[in-house]
Amino acid sequence: MIQRRPDAHTLIELLVAVAILTVVILLVSRLIDGASTLTNLATKHIESDGQVRQLFDRMMIDFAQMVKRSDVDFYGKGTAAGGSMTGSTLSTINDRIAFFTMVPGDYPSTGSPSPFSLVSYKVNSSTAAASAAIYTRLQRMARGLLMNGDSSANNGSSPSVTDGPIVFAPITIPSVWSTTVTSNATTDSKHEIAGPEVFRFEYCYLLTSGALSVVPWDPSIGHSDVSGMRDIVAIVVDIATIDSKSHVPLTNSDVATIAGTLVDYSSGTGHGPGWLASQWQSAIDAPTNPTVMAMPKAARSGVRVYERYFYLAPTLQ
Repeated sequence: MIQRRPDAHTLIELLVAVAILTVVILLVSRLIDGASTLTNLATKHIESDGQVRQLFDRMMIDFAQMVKRSDVDFYGKGTAAGGSMTGSTLSTINDRIAFFTMVPGDYPSTGSPSPFSLVSYKVNSSTAAASAAIYTRLQRMARGLLMNGDSSANNGSSPSVTDGPIVFAPITIPSVWSTTVTSNATTDSKHEIAGPEVFRFEYCYLLTSGALSVVPWDPSIGHSDVSGMRDIVAIVVDIATIDSKSHVPLTNSDVATIAGTLVDYSSGTGHGPGWLASQWQSAIDAPTNPTVMAMPKAARSGVRVYERYFYLAPTLQ
């Protein structure tokens, strides 16, 4: 049998078909890669959103039932004990807050539980825990307090009123529960991880005048003390998270470095709602710190920023 050799036109048609097939394969491959990237990104966002939603719901309950009395201490930014809470390292840049509130807490095994708990929020920044799972994570403490006069309250430890009851002025929260508010985040068993992905925690105060402030009172009307949060309408919380998958290529020290690039809140013209979240997002999208730039882009892209207003109940004078 005599076989015919393909002519030039047939070869050209074959080459064109192969080229078209190659282009189609490349396009399908790019579409699959793009869909995979979007799916991974959406999964990361869903993970962070779900965790933050639970955290904010918990904060809403804690803040809504805060004990706001002029004879009960509040530890926060701008107070004499809290200070400005500004800095550039993990232990100084993250804010801390502690207050009495009417929510259930971790009560001691003996004694009569009261309706009150001492609640605190802070990011663990203890260098002793730099390699542990709690480092760079947001912690919450809800120390259930005993009834006033309960003999179990004075348990002989130091301080002697660790488990309660609620303390009144001039006694302060730091003088009784120092581990609750220390910047190095030395903690006890009552501190639990409330936000495994939250590594940056910042807040300010919404005043009755509508202004945002770094002190819990309104100096423009002559006030210079907390006095039961009389000038505060809401506490404005900003947090930054990094999902578990994006965290994998980063060390805890890397996360702490990223936290240091996210500025503190400051009072100023134009520093209104959303200002701090915008500053953080800009720092994440276009970091100027070469150390941060050297980190994998896929990991940095996993950082998300959230802001929420937590309105307080009316003040009891």
